[in-house]
Amino acid sequence: MIENSRDIAGPWLLVLKIARWLDFPGRLAGKAAAWLFLPMILIIVFDAVGRKYLRKLDFVIANNLHGYLNSPVLQDAEWHLHAVIFLAALGFAYSRNVHVRLDIFRHKFSDRGRLWLELLGGLIILFPFLAVLLNYGWEFFVSSWNADEGAGMSNGLDNRWAIKFFLVLGPTLLFFSTCSLLLRLFVRLFGPPIFVQATQTDQISDASFSAYD
Repeated sequence: MIENSRDIAGPWLLVLKIARWLDFPGRLAGKAAAWLFLPMILIIVFDAVGRKYLRKLDFVIANNLHGYLNSPVLQDAEWHLHAVIFLAALGFAYSRNVHVRLDIFRHKFSDRGRLWLELLGGLIILFPFLAVLLNYGWEFFVSSWNADEGAGMSNGLDNRWAIKFFLVLGPTLLFFSTCSLLLRLFVRLFGPPIFVQATQTDQISDASFSAYD
């Protein structure tokens, strides 16, 4: 009887292990990207204070330093870091169910119904959306790489291909995290009850869950 149980549990354990592997890149990228909030905040504060106050000082004007306090490089760095954080954290946010939800019908479903909704939504809506996003993201990146796109007349940050690379990386991480979550949902819906906790899908089945609690 014990050996039979192990035979039954084996495939489900393998599916959960694959799900953890697929989830790892998104978790790693999300945690790494979180550290970028620190330099982004410092740059924004320095840029705002510099443009509003420091560049008007007589010492700054006399020494021709005001250009450094209204630099397009700083402004480019702000939105570059913001884009990197947002795109690199996509997979982490989805796999941990901490993304913004605007569901108006989800709370009317049963716990199992919400699991089915998430599973079908990922297969029917999210996967096609990611296919389109990756296709255009790759085109933007390759075009920028081939043209060695720079800042142009704005005198901001060059090598625009670097930031556009995240248009490929972000959706790719989200794809892996989506595959991970869908596998865990599959185990939750069709697998033995002993694996319910291991799927880590209680947040999805719980209509009252909020990432901000």
